[in-house]
Amino acid sequence: MSNARLRSVVLVLFACAFLLCFGIVANHHLNLAATISVYLFVTLAIADKVGFVEASIVSVVATLCLEYYFAPPLFSFRVASPENWTALATFEGISLMVSRLSHHARQQQLMVQRQSSEQKALHELCRDLLLLDWKQSPEQQLCVLIERSFPLRGVALWNAYEDALSCFGETPNAEDATKVVYFSERNYDDLSNHTSFRVLYFGSRPIGALMLHGHAIDSLTVNSIASITAMAIERTRLLAKEIDVEAERHSEQLRSALLDGLAHAFKTPLSTITVSSSGLLAAGKLSAQQTSLIDLINQEATRLSQLTTRLLRTSRLELSRIVLHEKLINVRTLIHGVLDECVFQLQARIVDISIAPEMTGVRCDSQLLTMALVQILDNAAKYGPQDSRVQINAELSGSQAVFRIHNEGSYIPPSERNIVFARFYRSSSVEHRAPGTGLGLSVAKKAVEAHGGKISIESDVQAGTTFVIAIPAITEQLT
Repeated sequence: MSNARLRSVVLVLFACAFLLCFGIVANHHLNLAATISVYLFVTLAIADKVGFVEASIVSVVATLCLEYYFAPPLFSFRVASPENWTALATFEGISLMVSRLSHHARQQQLMVQRQSSEQKALHELCRDLLLLDWKQSPEQQLCVLIERSFPLRGVALWNAYEDALSCFGETPNAEDATKVVYFSERNYDDLSNHTSFRVLYFGSRPIGALMLHGHAIDSLTVNSIASITAMAIERTRLLAKEIDVEAERHSEQLRSALLDGLAHAFKTPLSTITVSSSGLLAAGKLSAQQTSLIDLINQEATRLSQLTTRLLRTSRLELSRIVLHEKLINVRTLIHGVLDECVFQLQARIVDISIAPEMTGVRCDSQLLTMALVQILDNAAKYGPQDSRVQINAELSGSQAVFRIHNEGSYIPPSERNIVFARFYRSSSVEHRAPGTGLGLSVAKKAVEAHGGKISIESDVQAGTTFVIAIPAITEQLT
């Protein structure tokens, strides 16, 4: 038997004993009317301290004592006078009614106290969430905080982002139950086991499920706990993402500084090699074999010089620094300039150029757009088969100037069509097929985005791959 139940039984027995003793002692000194107030006081005291059921028992005992000790004929349960019947019936009715009201007021007071306690616990939970160690898994910490803040036997939290369950205390069948709640998106309370299940929402999107086992918390407080938990999970996820973005930003700065330093370090010796090899060729008096070797040295030095130039451009190509120098450019001249820069890469390729009649001129930053097209064309040459066809198309689509560069034989799966533009990323399927630094596509993406445009990929196993550059440049007719 619980302490509260034992206390109520003791109080009822004590009250009944008092009523009997009072009747025995006072029946010769007081009449029925004078005694009713004493018995009514005892009944109301029980209603206030214990409850309505106990007060009803005491009121019945009080009525019997009044009838036996104070209603003539005394010491008999027979009532001779109708007035005494009326007094006894009135006493019983008033006792029950006032006991009911007192019990209701007491219940309201207890409910207010409980709600105040739960509101205080919610406040403390929100405060403690700010002190969580975000470097560790927040789910387990949340379970511990909830269990310590509220009278619970156990807490289980399933995070849909991580597909992971965290438990603290008693949580029977937690994993299956929380997943059922999450996928059905239905909250419910198991009253027989004093267990509540709630779907965790961020906005209108479910992100997990919460199980509270062995509690007597009202439904509104359970909903509040679920909302606070959902916000904590989402806050953790966004904080982790922000930290990753900040770390990536610092890494980009370090990489840019490193690339800038390396590029400058290579520039001087490469210029010396190029000038020296050109001087040897100009001097003449070389055998055919010597001339061929010097030509090869000159070509490779030129390639290295182009690579270092690309590294320098890449290290400085940050969107926050870019200032566009736009002017009207002849599209055909622009494309032929790109082909001149890629002549070495395209020497074994067939290049088809198609320019729509309305695309005679486009207003853009010619250096940036040329850099983007060179990077894409270099990529197409590297990953297309020898003697394959490369197609370059320029057309007007609405308010967009669209450039398409297509190569045969290569394929980029959908899962990689966004991440190929990340710096230094090289797909495991092609990294051994052709040399590269993983910088070209990232440079092209930054150059296109500097114009307010977008770059995308269309790829098919049979047809090949097409890079699509669309910029909101204003096309104009050249005069």
